[in-house]
Amino acid sequence: MAQVVPQTQTDVWVDRSIDYLAREWEAVPGVAAAWDKWAEEDHLDFVLEWPLREDRLLQLRQFSDEGRLSARQRRRYIELEDLVQRHRPALARLLAD
Repeated sequence: MAQVVPQTQTDVWVDRSIDYLAREWEAVPGVAAAWDKWAEEDHLDFVLEWPLREDRLLQLRQFSDEGRLSARQRRRYIELEDLVQRHRPALARLLAD
């Protein structure tokens, strides 16, 4: 009979981070479309809080570079990086405002 091996805290953090960042990056086009309707303080909140997402992405990159991701996590991470590359130009315009 197969035994269930508990996920390490790092594995849980990686999975949750990939999920979280995928949602955040998928939302960028919608944010860009609504940007002109947002109040100035909402713009400021977004610009000040976005670096937290970038920090988490950098942590994931480091884990990937160190070979600390499972095969499944690596696939999901590559998909996330593709998403980031697609939406990075729109985000750059928002952060430049």
